[in-house]
Amino acid sequence: MTAYAKENDLTIAVMGCRVNGPGETDDADLGLWCRPNFVNLKRGPEDAGTFSYDDILAALRRELDALIAARAK
Repeated sequence: MTAYAKENDLTIAVMGCRVNGPGETDDADLGLWCRPNFVNLKRGPEDAGTFSYDDILAALRRELDALIAARAK
């Protein structure tokens, strides 16, 4: 996903900590931070949902595609 984002000049911030993750991902196009059983996803400073580890890559791809489509307009 990071290679796909790079090709489209988007940033993804990935944090392993629920303490720093919410604030430190605000400047990225998409931010993720992990918890023991799920991953939080943000679009800039906005919450984009909470996903299981099995579902996060599909959710991340949907968000990337939406950002790319929005920039193409």
